[in-house]
Amino acid sequence: MIGDRLRIFRERKHLTQRALEERTGLPRAYLSRVESGAANPSIDAVEKLAGALQVSVHQILHCEEEPLELPNLRNRLTAADIVWGKQKP
Repeated sequence: MIGDRLRIFRERKHLTQRALEERTGLPRAYLSRVESGAANPSIDAVEKLAGALQVSVHQILHCEEEPLELPNLRNRLTAADIVWGKQKP
């Protein structure tokens, strides 16, 4: 699925795998394996690909075009609060 989205984004930019190789420094053979689903990209590779394709990491990793909205997390307990047994105000 990630490979399919990468191919779509690459083709929308009218880039070849060779051009994407030059922009990212990732070997063309690796890009081909990722696009075909034979390899899974590392987070580092996804970040490089997102930058080269001018899309967000979220767009590569998820099917939705727009990032999901996160709820307001200000009032949540932190890990330190949980460890020390603090209660929510």
